[in-house]
Amino acid sequence: MKKLAFFTLAAAAVGPLVLTSVSQDAQADGGACVRTQFKTTSIKDACTKGGQAEAKKVMKKFMATAKVKVAEVKDCKSCHTTLTQDWKLTDNALELFIKAGGK
Repeated sequence: MKKLAFFTLAAAAVGPLVLTSVSQDAQADGGACVRTQFKTTSIKDACTKGGQAEAKKVMKKFMATAKVKVAEVKDCKSCHTTLTQDWKLTDNALELFIKAGGK
């Protein structure tokens, strides 16, 4: 009986740590892209290839040149109203993206 009680206490103590670790890993890799309809091929391809993590990588690379080409593009908030999992776009985001050479 003591072994069962010890095992139950150990599982209760370790369980939340394991779940927290799994949850953080899911957030770290960015998970799947939330958006299902795309107006740009580069982000659609990135989401298909590697989810949000790949899309972020592609956008960071794109931003390096976009900032130089288009004065209105200064950072992520130039095109996104939120920088959370849904990455909501501003009204002129697509226009700026195309103007900066995005596909």
